Amino acid sequence: METLKRFSLFLLVCAFATALHAQTMLTTTTLTSAVGNTVSSALTTGNLGMVVVASATGISAPTANSGNVAGLATSGGSTYLYVDRELMQVESVSGTTITVIRGVGSTAAASHASGALVFVVPAAAAANWGVPFGTTDWGPQGSCTRANELYLPRIAFTSGNISDCQGGQWMQGDSAQTTRPVWYRAYSPSPGAQASSAVFGTNSTLVQYSTYCTEIDVGSSKLLTGLAPHVGTTGGTDKWVVGLYDNGGNLLVGSAAAGVTVGSAYAWQATAFTAPYYAVGPAQYYGCFTTNGTTATADLVTTSKGDYVLTQSKTGTGFALPASITVPTGFTNVSGAYLYAY
Repeated sequence: METLKRFSLFLLVCAFATALHAQTMLTTTTLTSAVGNTVSSALTTGNLGMVVVASATGISAPTANSGNVAGLATSGGSTYLYVDRELMQVESVSGTTITVIRGVGSTAAASHASGALVFVVPAAAAANWGVPFGTTDWGPQGSCTRANELYLPRIAFTSGNISDCQGGQWMQGDSAQTTRPVWYRAYSPSPGAQASSAVFGTNSTLVQYSTYCTEIDVGSSKLLTGLAPHVGTTGGTDKWVVGLYDNGGNLLVGSAAAGVTVGSAYAWQATAFTAPYYAVGPAQYYGCFTTNGTTATADLVTTSKGDYVLTQSKTGTGFALPASITVPTGFTNVSGAYLYAY
């Protein structure tokens, strides 16, 4: 009862203290060892436990109640960890070993595999999502404005559903379940059985400071770390930057502005984003890359080989990813690259 009381008061304090600021993506990490649940959920839920994570970035514990807030022993500095469908409240942090209260916010403690995806949820995010603590059915629906969201994606903790605001509408993804097999790469379009040491479509000389985009259909939710356009018969010298766009043409995440030097011929130019992005699915995205030169060629999608995906190119963008693109309405020959998201 005392834990529940403190929990409720903590939410109220966070809700009033939260100030409006720019939308921020939730930080993610992974478990580096399995988390057990050796007794029944009824006994484990609400008890202290320990988890070990790959990175403690963004994870903080409660601090002394220097503000003298009535009814609270500590200040509102705690964060929460969300793994599968269990929400854990952080009590203390020692390196990457985190002491937590198991199964808070109407969720139940459960076993989790090593390598399971962990969302780091600031208390302000949880409070902003409303009562009862982000558990609103299967998440928000209807229209939305991305810039107005304090944190994304939104998580409905008890159902496990994760939602994102894309193209002015809420996109309902599936649950983040480590027990579900996940795909390795999302190729678009599929190169089929052809060896990657060849051109799938058309080897193409690129226009300097131009951006080339290809539709990517994500069938299930996945944490993405980068994009890999396919190089044509000539690599090296030039630099490319890559970006992921939503179904409204808005840039969601991109690679470092300096770009990456294009690899050898026929290579998949795997280029990491500046931060991982949790792509809800099923949903439509666009993978784009921009070139600063004309030496390296790209393997662009050709009519009759991959014209079931939407593609387009845009000239004069400078060596930078456009903040938005005009969503293509059809296939344009040799305008988008073969690529994969990973």
